[in-house]
Amino acid sequence: MIATWCFIFVAAIRELSAAVIHFTSETKVLSLLIFDLKESGDVGAIAVLSLTMVAITTIVIAGANRLHGRPQTRPV
Repeated sequence: MIATWCFIFVAAIRELSAAVIHFTSETKVLSLLIFDLKESGDVGAIAVLSLTMVAITTIVIAGANRLHGRPQTRPV
């Protein structure tokens, strides 16, 4: 269980640092926006943004699985 937690922690830290690199004053990366909202205590906005991220991720993964599952050519 500890090894799993460490693996997830390292992956999360790596993703946060990549998001910081893409951050500008005109644009905000969604994960940094959620982090800022956490600091201000706006739990409702965090929930909406998090559910939106989960929904988009689910749709993309489901679409990729459907495309991958189709045969490329039809047998004759």
